[in-house]
Amino acid sequence: MKKIDNSAHIGDSGIALIHQQVNKMGFAWHERKLDAGIDGEIELRNTVTGEVANRLIMVQSKASERPFPGENDRGFHYLCKDADVNYWMSAEVPVLLVCSHPNTGEAWWMHVQAWFSDPAQRASGRIDFDKTTQRFDSTAAQRLLNLADPHGQAHTTVATFKTETLTSNLLTIGVPALIYRTPTHLRDVRDVYQRQRVTGGNIRYDFILRDGHLYTWLSPQATALCDAVDGATDALSSQDLAADHDQRRLLVHLLNQALRHDIASDCDWHPGRKIVYFRATEDLQPRKIRSASGRARLVFNPKPKKSAPDQISYCQHAALHWQFLYLDDQWYCGLTPTYHYTRDGQRDSLFLSDLLAGIKRLDRNPAVYHQTRMWATYLHGDHDVLDPRETVLDYGELATFDADRGIDDTAWLADPRVQDLGTDNVEEGDDAAGPGFDEPALFEVEA
Repeated sequence: MKKIDNSAHIGDSGIALIHQQVNKMGFAWHERKLDAGIDGEIELRNTVTGEVANRLIMVQSKASERPFPGENDRGFHYLCKDADVNYWMSAEVPVLLVCSHPNTGEAWWMHVQAWFSDPAQRASGRIDFDKTTQRFDSTAAQRLLNLADPHGQAHTTVATFKTETLTSNLLTIGVPALIYRTPTHLRDVRDVYQRQRVTGGNIRYDFILRDGHLYTWLSPQATALCDAVDGATDALSSQDLAADHDQRRLLVHLLNQALRHDIASDCDWHPGRKIVYFRATEDLQPRKIRSASGRARLVFNPKPKKSAPDQISYCQHAALHWQFLYLDDQWYCGLTPTYHYTRDGQRDSLFLSDLLAGIKRLDRNPAVYHQTRMWATYLHGDHDVLDPRETVLDYGELATFDADRGIDDTAWLADPRVQDLGTDNVEEGDDAAGPGFDEPALFEVEA
């Protein structure tokens, strides 16, 4: 009676498992009927269009129903024959060694050329496998793409015909028709602010001091700037200034001051970082505003120390960097949401850079999108955002664009080369900082 021994059956099961996992990745598996150290090939395939681009990865399978040498919950090792290593290293395409337990459906992989490029490892013939990071399943797909096609020539996602509406970060801006220019004997901006304090009334930030003149959006005689000027006021056309390239810089400077003034009742200016951020509450309680979706979004959030919950570790503030742009005879304000961290709502956190780096690594497109919409809604002054306020500029809506091409969202994959998306959760005043920065986004959304 003819028989198929158990070893051959296990080997065939290992090949079948590889075939199954390659199919789940969306690639094509080609088994070799005759082999001398390579059991088959993986051919890369664009999972969106179905196109193949002649990018191959060779695979050698090693299957066992018994534990591999040194196997435990974390990993194991495998000893390779010199002849096999020499054969694999001579290949011009990547070669994987895939070790598997077909009975449990588990498999792990190693890129042998990369591993044995180390002379010491090649001399030993031993490959160490990490069960956590080297699982051969659908999660390995992007790493295999990067391995076989590191420059993205074959697997870069191609845009397809589809109708999409793209929301930009450009907020349309309405600018007053006139700018007022008035002579002044003051030569330092600090003197202008001091003169306003003496005069009384609401201090204005929407001015610039240049060449012995104050440039303002309102006639200074009717504001707290009245004692900072002397002489006759003349009016300039903001449209004429925008059309002149040299004068446009003056106008942009004045627009920046106008935005600062428009939100001064709620936000502070940080001269070092050139941002505005939501001011802390007097009692250091969390502060919320309504976002574009109508849900409450935190814009100031004190964080307690883990070691002392009754003490503040640091405070998070919603912040904004912006840029005014003049495009096709229309003014826009490019919104770039960011964050600010303080020790007590006033002084910068000692770990500002670390906290910023950590949250930036965690932020993804949806978080940035919603924060941009939140700032646009706030500037626009939608009902129930905050108390009504008068503004120098008219803030419109975020500009949108229609496109007839787009990329399917399912085609976007995380870059596996990014090993760690977290950061240290540094607490000021604590003896040590522990791992596990667990903020999915800076500002939580409440239902």
